[in-house]
Amino acid sequence: MNDTFDKVILCIREVFESKRQKAPAIDEGTRLDASLGLESLDYAELVVRLEQVFGTDPFAAGVPPGLQTVGDLVALYRAA
Repeated sequence: MNDTFDKVILCIREVFESKRQKAPAIDEGTRLDASLGLESLDYAELVVRLEQVFGTDPFAAGVPPGLQTVGDLVALYRAA
């Protein structure tokens, strides 16, 4: 595991905890769609949490094309 991946996973788990739900198993291939169990407002909360952790908002210009998995999200924050 690496630091960026661990921080992203922690933020995802915190969003589930705020919903009083147990997070599913998550790896880099986990899709960032409805199958994860999060709704649009949950994703907004996730982006806010990630911005607090990483100190940057790579979504300020919109959602980057090709962002489909947790691995893509991790790569986005590694590059930021």
